[in-house]
Amino acid sequence: MDMKKFLLLALILFATFSFAQSWQPIANLPSGRHHPVTFTLNGKGYAVTGTNSSNSPTKDFYEYDPLTDSWSTLTSFPGAARSFGIGLSLNGKGYLGFGATTTQYLYDLWSYDPQTGQWTQLAICPCTGRRHPAMIALGNKIYVGLGDDANGNLRDWWMYNINTDSWTQIGNLPGPPRHHPFQFKADGELFAGMGHGAGIYDDWYKLDTTTNSWTAVKDFPGEARVAGTQFSWNGFGFVLSGDGSDHSFMATGEMWRYAADTDSWTQFAAHPGISRWAPGSFVINDHVYFFGGFNRLNQQYPLAAYKFDLAGATVSIEEQTVAGLSIFPNPGSDVIHWDTDQNVSEVQVLNTVGQLIKSTSAHYKELNISSLQPGIYLVQFKEGEKVLRTVKWIKE
Repeated sequence: MDMKKFLLLALILFATFSFAQSWQPIANLPSGRHHPVTFTLNGKGYAVTGTNSSNSPTKDFYEYDPLTDSWSTLTSFPGAARSFGIGLSLNGKGYLGFGATTTQYLYDLWSYDPQTGQWTQLAICPCTGRRHPAMIALGNKIYVGLGDDANGNLRDWWMYNINTDSWTQIGNLPGPPRHHPFQFKADGELFAGMGHGAGIYDDWYKLDTTTNSWTAVKDFPGEARVAGTQFSWNGFGFVLSGDGSDHSFMATGEMWRYAADTDSWTQFAAHPGISRWAPGSFVINDHVYFFGGFNRLNQQYPLAAYKFDLAGATVSIEEQTVAGLSIFPNPGSDVIHWDTDQNVSEVQVLNTVGQLIKSTSAHYKELNISSLQPGIYLVQFKEGEKVLRTVKWIKE
């Protein structure tokens, strides 16, 4: 992303929210990619497979050392080169599986031992092969479900027992089938939801590991989303970045924290720049490390990576306005209309390099934009000098 675009989005972020803590740059990822499989072992982070900047599935395997702020290239993953896979760390080992090659959907599972540097293939799932599934774990069990295959989206779930190297089918998700959901462990319980099916979802579910059944909990309160990254820390679950309700980038790379005891979400500081599609993350020593993915605005594979101090983020960010404001149509062609019960004084249209294109008093309730070129714009709603909300708007 060029500096003007970065500065624009940084200004939007600081104008719209008050920050609890900032993101800090770390060493660049050695090679851009989306859908990396990530996990943490022995104080180091790992990223393996994914789709590279040549749009090819890979076997690449990287290790990140936070003490030296450096990435190392390890021996390539021995299984099929893939993207859209999934993985996690559990009991001192990393696990990776599923996803797709250029010709087939996969249903394999592998473990990585950092002591020996060796991968071991485990029992193959008796389920259908799939891309974009969810994977979560508790105790000695790994749960895999959802995703999509050649016939469409899925809602089934399967449990892998590490001790017996065997799979068992459990209850389906009660919501609609979907791929590329979010999932994590929070307060000793397992959760999954959101993602993409017949639209982009904001629903959220909890797994009862005694009955192996799912129950709906409160919907995610932010914009529906898909294809981000997630992690667990200190009894909380987090979702970070991804695509919004239109399956395109969001103006900021939002981070939200979930508290299982209150079934509630709190928003934290977004990562720099716009949101990324299918990035990766891992947690080391109370810091989350964020990298990879795809920038839909400039069609690039970012190398820039960042870290965020979770322990230092004691106060959440606070959005000034969420409800009580709508903009339509979006996409549109000639006129933007808005409706609000907020105290908005001015509406501004900016391009993606931060230039003010048009503005008007909010009481007119519309702005003629027929002279603008087709493309992506940012519409800001202001009260005096304070930005209440920024909305991505597309001109057809």
